[in-house]
Amino acid sequence: MTELPYLLLGWFLGLLSPRIIDAIKAKYERRELAAAIRSEAEDLQYRVAITSFLLAQRYGEVSRDYLIWLKPKLIQYKGNEPVELVRKFVEQLLVAEPEQLLAVAEHLRAKEGVGLSLKRFNASLIESSLATLRTFPVEYQRKIHEFRNQLSVLNQEIERALDSHRMTFDSSISEQNHDRLTADLKEKYKIIQGMCMRVSDRIQSVIDHDPSKI
Repeated sequence: MTELPYLLLGWFLGLLSPRIIDAIKAKYERRELAAAIRSEAEDLQYRVAITSFLLAQRYGEVSRDYLIWLKPKLIQYKGNEPVELVRKFVEQLLVAEPEQLLAVAEHLRAKEGVGLSLKRFNASLIESSLATLRTFPVEYQRKIHEFRNQLSVLNQEIERALDSHRMTFDSSISEQNHDRLTADLKEKYKIIQGMCMRVSDRIQSVIDHDPSKI
């Protein structure tokens, strides 16, 4: 009879073990997924920031404040894209005299009527993992949700710009309408440049989230 409590305890622990193992396994898998999402977010942030820089050069304004915003995004990127030359270029612009910065900005500006064939951005790992992400902490889900919303709006604007860019090659439209179209496209590029900055900032909150705390 004295062995009965131990037998019952062993039986009870035996029942709990698979659940404990499953819980540990699920937690480990969540952390691995969060680490992979962070890697995807870092790569996406770099590409979005570079697009922002390209648009700022050609259609917007390469101000000192903008370069101060951009530099940390380039420094923290550790991926395989060729970032070193861009980083050095930004650092040179930051130490340039105002008139030098203005001269460089004018040299880089796109010629009148020249557009860009932009590419939409995607976060394929995040999109394919939405069901699993529902088991993650609410705060992490909120960061992912806010980022996805901003990215969706950016892609919608890029799609509009692509439509407008394609229309500039339509020989059937009048010269006056063509001029209006190119002017409208230039404004779209400025809007997209600002949107890229906002998306990049939203991505940062995902990057900063420690996977070990998932």
